[in-house]
Amino acid sequence: MTDERTILTLNATFAPHIQAFKLALLEATGYEWLVCQGRRSIAEQNALYAQGRTAPGKVCTKAKGGQSAHNFGLAADLCPIKDGELWWDAPKSLWQQAADLAKKTLCLVPGFYFESIYDPDHFEDPNWKTTQALYYAGKMEVA
Repeated sequence: MTDERTILTLNATFAPHIQAFKLALLEATGYEWLVCQGRRSIAEQNALYAQGRTAPGKVCTKAKGGQSAHNFGLAADLCPIKDGELWWDAPKSLWQQAADLAKKTLCLVPGFYFESIYDPDHFEDPNWKTTQALYYAGKMEVA
């Protein structure tokens, strides 16, 4: 199980923070954590947004294309590994431990504490909206 390709999709300034976070998570929790999702295209984000609305599936995001830190490579979704498998149903206390570590130690914004949606595997750069503003101002392109 490897997440190197996914990490490579992240913004070059953000990826080292996620690498450091993974090491800190291993030390703090005793579990290896895998980066399951990194940068998403606008089309991928819109497809996720459609889930549970105009497409089959459960609603999993409130962000349309251009409204997610993932679109700029400034967010990563991580999951602990237990017995060689992704442990999506890990206890809430483990997700909270990861969120608190992200917030206090690495200044990442954890989705665990989002008010609009519970997203415990999501961790983002606190300044990603600066990049988003460049996109909306037409000063950068996003796939």
